Amino acid sequence: MSKKKYAVFTMDVEAFTDTDCVRNSGFNTDIDMMDGLDEYIRILDKYGIKSTLFTVGQLASKISDRLRNYIRSGHRLALHGYEHIPPMSLTVEQFKEHIARAKRELSELFGIEICGFRAPCFSMDNDRLNVLKELNFKYDSSHLGFSMARHTVELSMNAFKQLRNGIFCDNGFFEFGLAKQKFFGMEFPVSGGGYIRLNNWLVAKNLIKSYLKQNDYYVFYLHPFELTKQRIPFISSLKSYDKYYLNAGIKSYGKHIEELIQTLIAYDYEFVTFEELADVMATSN
Repeated sequence: MSKKKYAVFTMDVEAFTDTDCVRNSGFNTDIDMMDGLDEYIRILDKYGIKSTLFTVGQLASKISDRLRNYIRSGHRLALHGYEHIPPMSLTVEQFKEHIARAKRELSELFGIEICGFRAPCFSMDNDRLNVLKELNFKYDSSHLGFSMARHTVELSMNAFKQLRNGIFCDNGFFEFGLAKQKFFGMEFPVSGGGYIRLNNWLVAKNLIKSYLKQNDYYVFYLHPFELTKQRIPFISSLKSYDKYYLNAGIKSYGKHIEELIQTLIAYDYEFVTFEELADVMATSN
């Protein structure tokens, strides 16, 4: 009997000025791009999909009413740092202090347990992963495994048991990696973000289909600005690539996400949150 196939839809809920290239430019704006979060939830609600929302701690109180509504409707809240700072830019002790504070404040603000984490910029090593275990997190989703990405380091899964391609477990703590597919001899990320949005959609869709045919676990992620209906500000100091990153594929991304959902349905994937998937993995492996 073949295994069930699971798909997890996620969003890194962060401000536009948290975006790495924007933050480093020093650009500041009051433009609220959380309409992108609302559009994302609207798309998922159309298909009855519940998302895992990795939220920056400092932002959560500013959009608490919006997040409460989504939590009430079945979406799950997880942590994306106290501030949107790559963890590898912090010492281990600083990281522990930031994450403990954010976990405590979000738990108190929303009256729920915060048990999941994703590192800003997927910047995570095993020492900081151990901090999450010490703070009683249930899972992490920072394992990108793509050396060309900014800030990433090699997160070793040697101490973990691999349950499926991309899913690892160590004494009840889960690491949910992102999906990659071979492309010109290189393992290329196909889980969303700029890796999908900036690519030619036909190429990206075929890469995703190839991955889905060979695997039984898929993760998708994006950011609020990628679905905003507002105009992306022009920041003259940015490099050409970063200007391209902020603008390319925005207008068509919502339509492509719906095509992805329809493809996952056609390939018999079941949509779950990471909390639900952790429970499934704990009882079935």
